[in-house]
Amino acid sequence: MKSRGITSIKTRITLILVLLPLISLAVVGAIAIYENQNSLLSQAQSNLKQLIYEKATGYDYIFERIQQEVQSVSRYAQIVYSAPAPNADLKRRLLLPWTGKGYGNDQIKKEDHTEMLRLQRIGEVLEAVVSNNPYITLGYMGTETGITVFNDEKTVGVIETLKGFEVRKRPWYIKAKQLKKPIWTNLYVDANTKKLTVTCAAPVYNAAGRLVGITGFDVLLDTIRYDIMSMRIGYTGSSFMIDRQGRVIVSSEISRKNTQWNAIYKSDNFLKTQNNEFNRITGRMVNGEAGIESYSTADRKVYYVAYAPITTIISSIGIIVPRGQILKPVEASGKLIIVTLALIIIIALGFGIIISNRITRPIEELTITVDKVSRGLTDVETIPIKRMDEIGTLTKSFNRLMETVSVLMKEKE
Repeated sequence: MKSRGITSIKTRITLILVLLPLISLAVVGAIAIYENQNSLLSQAQSNLKQLIYEKATGYDYIFERIQQEVQSVSRYAQIVYSAPAPNADLKRRLLLPWTGKGYGNDQIKKEDHTEMLRLQRIGEVLEAVVSNNPYITLGYMGTETGITVFNDEKTVGVIETLKGFEVRKRPWYIKAKQLKKPIWTNLYVDANTKKLTVTCAAPVYNAAGRLVGITGFDVLLDTIRYDIMSMRIGYTGSSFMIDRQGRVIVSSEISRKNTQWNAIYKSDNFLKTQNNEFNRITGRMVNGEAGIESYSTADRKVYYVAYAPITTIISSIGIIVPRGQILKPVEASGKLIIVTLALIIIIALGFGIIISNRITRPIEELTITVDKVSRGLTDVETIPIKRMDEIGTLTKSFNRLMETVSVLMKEKE
């Protein structure tokens, strides 16, 4: 029973010396992790909102500039069509209308010779505009007679390898003709590059107010995609762009789909995913709102979505970042705290054992001596006094007691 009592005291002393700093550090560490986590989340949300706002504003400026340039070319074309026909030779290669057997014939060239001269002038302006705007991949004007001029004459050769290309049936031509104002198309497949494209187009009228054609500038999806995907957001995330119907214009997977230039392109709709929380966020994007929100997946992972509208083309851009990416620094600090706690436990345990031994060893010696005396042994050696604290005083008093008992026992004998 005595040894158990001593062991119990030693254990308690050791535990106290270990647990006191451990509990203190654990409390401080938990508070630090919590505060750091909240601070990181708040800072990350602020940074993501600012980043997406700046990106959306930048795209608005780019698309506004493209639209202004389309309108400028349209106004120039209107002047060309309202003025007398230029007196020049046909040097620029033009795409003539599809006849069912090929593109153009001698009769078309004869009947539309004057218009072809005008289109040459317009082609020179298209070439100058496209060369000064890195986001425009192609500039052109299609006419009501079916003739098309491009900024790059090589495009004519590319399209002439196709069968049945009709400029007046292209989506950008039809939409601009119907609305009678500058427009942005939905995503479609370009006949020239066979890649996904959006077009800004504007109608051209002559002096009498009659529609003579449509000018257009192509913005290749890959140009936007590479720019958006190269955004440095500071985390591993993904970016995307959706139109006013929630259809995906840009994402990391969109360019992998097979496309045909004369087929309608069908994109994923982010309003109709299996995640209702994500659908609610994209609903706000479609409504032209800006902000940052979170949603959870079926496997309980949390993601943040920062979004902002691009008003020029009535679309919205978003960034998706996993919550775990934002909290990586907190996880690192948490691991550091755990390692620190482990080291403190080892150090405190060592110090606890040393200190508890210093406290309990004299008590053990006293216990052994008392046990001998209780069994009638009076010839007991005096316990050396090595300490000047309370235990040393107790040892001194016990030695004096043993001397007194020894004297009394001898007198009795």
